[in-house]
Amino acid sequence: MKKLYSLFEKTFGFIYHPVVRFYRFNGYKPKDFLSFVRYYVFGAKCSSDEKKYLYLDVTYLSKCERFAGICRVVSKIQEFLPVVQNEYEIVPVTGKQFLGFYELNTKKIVVPSENDVFLSAEVTQGIADSNNRFFRKIQKRGCKLVFFLHDLIPVLFPEFNGSMKFYKYYEKYLAQLAKADGVICNSNSVLKDFKKYIDEKKIKTNKNLKMSYTHLGVDFKPVDFTENVRDSETIGFLMVSTVEVRKMYDLAVQAFDILWKKQLNVTLSIVGKYGWKAEKAKALIENNEQLGKKLFWYNQGISDKELAEQYQKCDCVIFASRTEGFGLALIEAAIYKKPLIIRDIPIFREVAQDNAFYFEGNSPENLAEKIEEWISLYKAGNYPKSGGIKYISWQESVLNIFNFIEDL
Repeated sequence: MKKLYSLFEKTFGFIYHPVVRFYRFNGYKPKDFLSFVRYYVFGAKCSSDEKKYLYLDVTYLSKCERFAGICRVVSKIQEFLPVVQNEYEIVPVTGKQFLGFYELNTKKIVVPSENDVFLSAEVTQGIADSNNRFFRKIQKRGCKLVFFLHDLIPVLFPEFNGSMKFYKYYEKYLAQLAKADGVICNSNSVLKDFKKYIDEKKIKTNKNLKMSYTHLGVDFKPVDFTENVRDSETIGFLMVSTVEVRKMYDLAVQAFDILWKKQLNVTLSIVGKYGWKAEKAKALIENNEQLGKKLFWYNQGISDKELAEQYQKCDCVIFASRTEGFGLALIEAAIYKKPLIIRDIPIFREVAQDNAFYFEGNSPENLAEKIEEWISLYKAGNYPKSGGIKYISWQESVLNIFNFIEDL
């Protein structure tokens, strides 16, 4: 038997192992393949009831352990879609590579009609790009295919990707979006990036493709909020987000090193877990002689109340990111009426407009100089106030998405 298995492995091993890994990774079952054959070969009939269904992709959300980022957006769409409308029955679905999408609760393959809508705000690697056949089939049935686009960071800033594999996936993902009936982005900046990208890459689009945007919603509420009263000459700065390469924490820490050498009475608190490939920033923080004195890193995560306390006691919030999809944390700072020092990038301009102090460049010396300039304005009471930043609720944001769908 062992010899027979060894012969099989030598003969078919180049096929056998990838197939088994693929099968196990996706958790396929025999009935999935039967559904596939029934749908793609024989053409399954859709339900005869008169209900209208909105199929919501929750592929990653259904497995998500870290409730943040895209998971949070999808969960809010799922939460508020039933609130903003009663025309459609919302059906959460999950995708499987090459085999289409299945209802989360019943496990039945999705078979939409011309009255239905398929909405995906997910970015699940291997799902959207491998289900071209499924998407084209539901469109032929008359079902509206709509995607929510978060950003184009993987293709516009490939140096911040985890791998070239994800870059290639995102190229296919964006090409898939271009063939949809509608694409709604989370900001006007992302919408402009998407239009420019498909023009420059000469990507073939659906001739009836409609595009628009809505800002993300906010449900972040101050906890026991009180106006900050300065009781110290020390000026405290705060940075909130995952410590990763594009967030430029290394630049910020180096800038503060310059300020500390100048004997400026400032502190920097960082609230964010260590992310991908930010070894330089991690080393600069952990080996800094001011760590625990004037530099503080909350790397293990903190509660909402503790985060609220960080916002309340700081004097200014800094965002040095090279790129963002939206910049929801700017609004968190604005809710607490905390001044902002932020990088001059299109999305930050769109969100904050004239209600923040901007900087450019990637040198610590330049950032340190701009922080000193802001401190002078702050002491004179002439700094930009963040209170003018406008934002919407999640219910308003999801209503904008639904209205976009209705207009298709």
